[in-house]
Amino acid sequence: MDRGFASKPFIKKILEVQGDNKKYFVIRLNANYTLEALGNGEFRIGKRKDVVACRVINFCDLKNRAEYRLATNLPKWGEGGVKDEEIMEIYRKRWQIELLWKFLKMPMKLDRFISKNMNEIEMQIYVTLTCYLMLHLLEIPKMWGVKLLDKIRYL
Repeated sequence: MDRGFASKPFIKKILEVQGDNKKYFVIRLNANYTLEALGNGEFRIGKRKDVVACRVINFCDLKNRAEYRLATNLPKWGEGGVKDEEIMEIYRKRWQIELLWKFLKMPMKLDRFISKNMNEIEMQIYVTLTCYLMLHLLEIPKMWGVKLLDKIRYL
């Protein structure tokens, strides 16, 4: 999910879904949320009436010097579930996808899709990435600028 920090009502809404439509999530929690251990490996998030109970994983990324608190409803390891390390890796990979989208939106100006058809959206993303690679291969005179947007203007 592209939600940044999730709100407690949003988490509660996802947790209420049961049966075939059950959705799983891995969401980063804001550092100011209070956590209370429930004893079964789950935590209560919040003190007021909008509290939710789910699995919380803390980990530090030494490379970026950052601490993360993740909430998830994925089943625990041992019950055919997912290990904490795997959840951390899921979050890292999801974050890499977010960085790619940020890149596509900002310097490549892919902030609107031409169509709602999945094949056409895929094609638009591939064309954008191909243009990016071509622009990096092109040598444009420095007087026109060195940024990708300057190269596009030159062409």
